[in-house]
Amino acid sequence: MVLLLETAEVLEARARRTPDPAQTAILLRRAGQRRQEAARLREGLAARGAVAGARSADRSRGRRTASAAGEGRR
Repeated sequence: MVLLLETAEVLEARARRTPDPAQTAILLRRAGQRRQEAARLREGLAARGAVAGARSADRSRGRRTASAAGEGRR
């Protein structure tokens, strides 16, 4: 799942760098496909109880999400 998400990030970065609009569209489409596949994989794992919530996973790695950090609250 992580590999799919990292691949999507790389594809998007390549899309930002290329001057060719056709290649940009293809790279962005492929990035979206990777993200959809990762989401389906996560849903399947969550249905089996094998995945913790995204918020708790980020905290366990020492990262703070915007909501955990209090950002975005007014």
